[in-house]
Amino acid sequence: MTDKKPDPKPTVEELQAEVEALKKALEEARGETPFGIDDAEAIGERLQEGLGDIQKQIDAHPVPSALLAFGLGFLIGRLLAR
Repeated sequence: MTDKKPDPKPTVEELQAEVEALKKALEEARGETPFGIDDAEAIGERLQEGLGDIQKQIDAHPVPSALLAFGLGFLIGRLLAR
């Protein structure tokens, strides 16, 4: 019984086939994502705008914002204590 060892040096054709398979897998993975890179950047920008709007509201109404934060913290604390 002679076990043949696989050739340690793959041929150019084998490497090209593997590269093509990897490209195909990458394209399939891109198609499965719910949004693309451009969409992710747009989501990030909208998130930053939303956080800026929240900061403006807090700056414009500091006392009600502090009371609201205290109330939410109190409720969350009570829920977690149970």
